[in-house]
Amino acid sequence: MHKLQTMLILALLTVLPPVAGISCSSQAQRKSQQKASDHAVLSVTYEVIRQMTEEDTRKTKDLMRLDIGKHASQFRSVIIEWVQDNGLVYGSPTSLNHPFTGYKWQHEQVVKNLPKPGYLYFTHGRISTRDKIEGLFNWKFSEGEKMVCGYPCKKAMTTFRGRTWTAWYASSLPYSDGPWKLCGLPGVVLEASEAEGKIAFRCKKVEKNTGYGIVLVKQNNTPMLRLQSDMLDVYTPERAAELLMLEQWDQIAFSDVMLNASTNGIKGSKTEYVVKDGKKISIPSNQTAILYEVYPNIDMKEKYPPAIIK
Repeated sequence: MHKLQTMLILALLTVLPPVAGISCSSQAQRKSQQKASDHAVLSVTYEVIRQMTEEDTRKTKDLMRLDIGKHASQFRSVIIEWVQDNGLVYGSPTSLNHPFTGYKWQHEQVVKNLPKPGYLYFTHGRISTRDKIEGLFNWKFSEGEKMVCGYPCKKAMTTFRGRTWTAWYASSLPYSDGPWKLCGLPGVVLEASEAEGKIAFRCKKVEKNTGYGIVLVKQNNTPMLRLQSDMLDVYTPERAAELLMLEQWDQIAFSDVMLNASTNGIKGSKTEYVVKDGKKISIPSNQTAILYEVYPNIDMKEKYPPAIIK
């Protein structure tokens, strides 16, 4: 019986939709969504290049867009937006037939100054963290200029939660914002990368007055959101990092933690199996996730040791 339960749990983890905003066009199709809190006066589309795990050095790419409004902003996958705009179920086989060849969506989304001014929310499925924006990054200005997407950019660097970032910002775009959590510079960050070369943001295009809706969904069928509330249930950044590490390390253990599901003591992933006593048994993938923020004291191997099948 546990095998069926596990499959259902993993299916739920895959298909539940992200919780950040949707575009203007999708609101007409999805009547359950509330009215947009703000609309984009500037939109920047980035190619997000990431190495997802230490064990696999290949890089994945997503197209993600930063929509900056008068009061708030959101950063999310263009592919996920396309899936929602076309009335598809997130994570379903049909949703994988998106037109963005060579790109794969990432679950991370960031909304700044919504619902509470002065704060940003990072979300990944049902995992969310909140940071106060003021003073979050301690930037140091460096020598150097270059053109990015037709805009002259200046260089700045910072060290933030275990990673050193180099950013190129355009002061002619007078918004103190950027991809992911990056912000606090006198202009929009159009390009950024961390020192180890595992994560990078590259501007693809800049558009003005796009009018995309900026929405932080209040009501959702996931536990992370409280109904009829403007606030998210959040984890500390370190606890969120541990959960994101666990999702890559052992999906069954992750589902057990997130949904309190019974797996009869068997941990594993949905893709790897061994045969014992004539039965197929799932085993963990044990992939070490590469995250935006690094916490050296998180030891997944010690807390969730790899399964040994004898």
